[in-house]
Amino acid sequence: MGSAVRRPPPARTPRSGLSRRRAAVYIGVALLITAWTLAIVYVAASVLPIDHYLISYYVVDYRFGFTRRGLAGEVVGNVSGADFFTNAYRIRWISTAVYLLGLAALAYKLLKDRRSERRIMVALLLAVLPFGVPYAVYSARPDLFGAVALIVLCLALTTVSRTRSVVVCCGLFGAVIAVLALMHEGMALEFGFGAILAILVLARGITAPVQRLCAALVVGPGLTVVLAVAAFANHDVSGKVCSTVPHRMIETPFASIKSGRELLAYLTGTQHSLSDYHDWVCGWYLSTFDHTVADGIREVAAVGLPALVGSFVLGLVGLALTLRAVSYFSGVSLPSFIGQLHGRFTLPACGLVLTLPLFVTGVDWTRWLLVVAFDVVVVYVLYASGRPEIDEKPPARAVGLLPLVALGFMLIPLGLAPGGGPTR
Repeated sequence: MGSAVRRPPPARTPRSGLSRRRAAVYIGVALLITAWTLAIVYVAASVLPIDHYLISYYVVDYRFGFTRRGLAGEVVGNVSGADFFTNAYRIRWISTAVYLLGLAALAYKLLKDRRSERRIMVALLLAVLPFGVPYAVYSARPDLFGAVALIVLCLALTTVSRTRSVVVCCGLFGAVIAVLALMHEGMALEFGFGAILAILVLARGITAPVQRLCAALVVGPGLTVVLAVAAFANHDVSGKVCSTVPHRMIETPFASIKSGRELLAYLTGTQHSLSDYHDWVCGWYLSTFDHTVADGIREVAAVGLPALVGSFVLGLVGLALTLRAVSYFSGVSLPSFIGQLHGRFTLPACGLVLTLPLFVTGVDWTRWLLVVAFDVVVVYVLYASGRPEIDEKPPARAVGLLPLVALGFMLIPLGLAPGGGPTR
């Protein structure tokens, strides 16, 4: 069995058990995170938007045959339609909102039955971790919907107990990811690792054969779609789609600003960064839809080893710091979490192998490692929620470190790391 230790829901911790000083720390951190969140949303919406890039995920539909991410365009509507930009901007922010609600659901699960100090600390950290608010706002790609699907699966596995219910949950997740992979094929590769961890750690009372069946259900449908896209997608669509993209001037600060002086001029209002969306999307983005897997591999190779290693190291540091923070403030050690696998590492290894095509065809290795961090932490947090250690009183040192750690994540938001390459 790979289930987490579970206890009956205890009574809520009395408020009298929390000193005024500690309460002030938690309230102060919560207010700081709230102000920081509002600032990031404001900056993304009004100061340094990257909407020109994010709405481009919805430009291509199925008018010119079966193409990568064609379903995304079908959802928003034809790029030449009068409502395209309105709909694309709307879904760009909807993805952010839905993802943040998913993180909020994790925090609610942590605090629902007991509001111990460690639970409060972990709930606060969810917003500032590398896959938190900055990632939600500045990486608002369609794959945020896949991340929410993983959160829902993990929450569901903590509530169901019958084997049939577990299998149904896994089957539904696999079907949802298969559909979402038609919007962004990366979703079938990004969240399989997390889903497999959830099956092994969170699902209760299922045998090893059922675990393998569930793993196949969460991974198989999406992987089938990815293979179908790789084999049958039309790779001669960029010119056709480009001819339908309307001319429209929009803000493109990240595409136009090339120096610190230009950035300062833009922020002070002395320089504008308007570009013709037609020219930008045709010249930079749409060409990736003509790429094959081999083209993606060549593009990654062209970046060069130093840049790739730097991106990998940055992501690895983010992953390590994230796991260390969750482990330290929850009081639940990482070895304890890994121990729930009971030596069964084959299925998780298969989940990790699924992420390899992302690294091979997409240059943003930092982003892929942050996705791995997300996969692990969603399961880790829910596992920790059922452990007695998280309800133990934290030492004064941990309380004192919380504002510093939160501030560190806020000042160095790895979630702002840009995407790139054909799998972007």
